Amino acid sequence: MFVRGDFMTDNERIIFELIRKNPFISQQDIADQVGLSRSAVANIISSLVKKEYLLGKAYVFNERNSVVCVGAANLDKKIKTDNELQGYTSNPITSQVSIGGVVRNIAENLGRLEQDVVLISTVGNDPEWSRIKTLSSPFMNTESVIVIEGQSTGCYTALLDIDGEMYLGLADMSIYDYFKPELLIKQQNYLRNAKCLVVDLNCPKETVEFLRAYAQKQQIKLAIIAVSEPKMKHLPKQLSGVDCLFINKGELGAFVGRVLDSEEKLKEAVNEVLDYGVEHIILTSGSKGVLSASKNTYQWYQVKQLEPSKIVDVTGAGDSFSAAFIDAWLQDKNEQQCILAGMTNAYYTIQSEFTVRPNLSKTQLQTEMENFYE
Repeated sequence: MFVRGDFMTDNERIIFELIRKNPFISQQDIADQVGLSRSAVANIISSLVKKEYLLGKAYVFNERNSVVCVGAANLDKKIKTDNELQGYTSNPITSQVSIGGVVRNIAENLGRLEQDVVLISTVGNDPEWSRIKTLSSPFMNTESVIVIEGQSTGCYTALLDIDGEMYLGLADMSIYDYFKPELLIKQQNYLRNAKCLVVDLNCPKETVEFLRAYAQKQQIKLAIIAVSEPKMKHLPKQLSGVDCLFINKGELGAFVGRVLDSEEKLKEAVNEVLDYGVEHIILTSGSKGVLSASKNTYQWYQVKQLEPSKIVDVTGAGDSFSAAFIDAWLQDKNEQQCILAGMTNAYYTIQSEFTVRPNLSKTQLQTEMENFYE
């Protein structure tokens, strides 16, 4: 065996020995034996491959068992005003910096729910990415993230009003302009072994189209996450192969090019998008609830109302909803159970100061779902 000469860490040595004794051992079996998360094991195995202690990793990717999340991974800065916002003058605020990005947030939620998650994004070779990687790696495989020299990792700043509602969002996401299909072609070892692709619309249009065509050809489940009204230009009109589209009313209106100020107009827009080929639309509409629509269904689900005083931060609500819905969907739960999982996770996330609540687990979410309507 040829070895490049880089020394193994203690964990790498333990995992290397387990693989040497049983080349067909699964990542989950390794994780159980060494007491690490599955995502952490995946990162260590990738490191062993890079160091050439392992010549390949097909043995751990011989089944479609991962959720591959493609899109934004960036730093989030939240600024909350202490009083009512006043224009053209200084406002007292409190601020905090955390890791974020729509698909990265979804990936962490899914990792906490015990899904095997792979993150593919574009980042800069900078301290911001180092911070994101350190905090994300326990919940997902980050070795597939593409580092672009000379560019800065994405940054998103949210201005929250006194009630915790987002007043203004500022996004420095220029690095995702480099996220072209040719970069993903080099990551096909991850894509081809996915049981599901989750893609956010921070990706350029041609990249979304590439992933849509790839998922359709390879018969891989595909979920697309809308991120904002301006980014709706990244959604192609050809949507066959898209199993689920997560969107809100404003984003849907931006996509179809008209204001949706009545239920009739909303239904017309939903049907228009369904005609483009998407199988299932999940539309969130704040206090009005969640709309689930397909060629055969059009049903509203009412959300559980929360007292305004209990709302801490709504920033992660959409991502937490999408992730829990996808987790239930991948377990073949019915539509009502998927919606309940999403609403429950969002309900408890907005009561946390964190974009991804740290107490989230598979067991915790199941308990919360059972008691949600009590």
